[in-house]
Amino acid sequence: MAPGIGAAGIMGIAVEDLIEPVLAGSPAAGGALTAGTYKYYVTAINAVGETNVSNEVTVTTAAGNLTAALTWGTVTGATGYKVYRTASGGATGSELLVTTLGVVLLYNDTAVGAPAGALPVQNTAFNPGVYTAPTKYVPFMSETLTSTQATIFRRPIRQSADVIGAVPGNFNVAGDISLECMEDCSIYFLYASRTSIVRTGTTPNWIYTITPTATAIPTRTLSITMVRNGIVFGFTGCVVSSYIFTTSTGIMMHNLKMLGRDEAVQSLPTATWPTTVPFGAGQYSIEVPTGTPVLDTDQFNFEVDDAGSPEFRLKSIGRGAQFIKYGERKVALQLDRDFDTRTDFDNFKNLVSDTMTITASKGTNNSVSILIPTNFKDTYEVQNSGQGDLVRAVIKYVAAIDGTGKSYQIVLKTQEAL
Repeated sequence: MAPGIGAAGIMGIAVEDLIEPVLAGSPAAGGALTAGTYKYYVTAINAVGETNVSNEVTVTTAAGNLTAALTWGTVTGATGYKVYRTASGGATGSELLVTTLGVVLLYNDTAVGAPAGALPVQNTAFNPGVYTAPTKYVPFMSETLTSTQATIFRRPIRQSADVIGAVPGNFNVAGDISLECMEDCSIYFLYASRTSIVRTGTTPNWIYTITPTATAIPTRTLSITMVRNGIVFGFTGCVVSSYIFTTSTGIMMHNLKMLGRDEAVQSLPTATWPTTVPFGAGQYSIEVPTGTPVLDTDQFNFEVDDAGSPEFRLKSIGRGAQFIKYGERKVALQLDRDFDTRTDFDNFKNLVSDTMTITASKGTNNSVSILIPTNFKDTYEVQNSGQGDLVRAVIKYVAAIDGTGKSYQIVLKTQEAL
């Protein structure tokens, strides 16, 4: 008997970008490389960027064989390749750019030209809407991803009150995903949000600084593979339209509203599940204003809504959305607090803004920190309950941009390399 739908559920995700080439190399006759040992990388490029580096290959040249013959496999969607090389005896990671090539699968390095140009630090060769097999598997609480098909049922006037037939209409993917917030999973979804992301740090401890942008059309998209009771669904061109970080009985949740361009049927994947755990009680710091921790808050709800919508264009291949566009952004926050000061309520009436930082941390290198630099209280609810009860305040904030043009910033620390 097949397992129940929940027991058989799998969610696999991948950023839709070009994959890295697989490199091979060996010494060959001729050439003018100085005899020695060289290390090589190769990357693939397209119109928008460059992949991460390939596997590293070491080639040792000697008299009579002063050429490094390099070959690599085809990367679908690539418009060219870049080759990087160390100096003789150089260390891993010290490779510099040797040459930029077209759509070829080999290069004979004969020491023509001096290497110059650093290695890429992140994959920027985005390939939106092209299905990519899962590279990360995400435990989730629920999902409602749906293939939305706007079928046109024809009712022309022709001596009939019935539907005459059907014509294909526009098609897109939409739905919600709810998961426990785990830093190595959440970063993938933030990567497909309306943000710029800068990665710093060193392996394995990466720091991602996530800042909202005004871009109208996303360049970074996800493929989401769902397995429901053994049946596989592949959704392409998926982006985050809105998302919420919140707490539920102490556990931090990440709830997402997704939009996608199309669907592709794929083969059944074999999941490899992460071993990270969500953020729980005793792992939160609430600072109002930033730098001043408070201990009277037991619930927060941080929401970013970028008002995404699918855009359809007339085309000859497929009925999926051509792209997803973003609209006006709203950033809101709700705190549930003990009420013990009139000053905070007066600040609400006087439109005094707050700076706020919310951090969930499991250690120095595993955390999610949300900074809201300019918060205005939108509503402030204070009520008396029964005798002996605490007086509680439910405060709803709306974020505005600060002097640098950002309404929020997220700093995420994880061992996950993207």
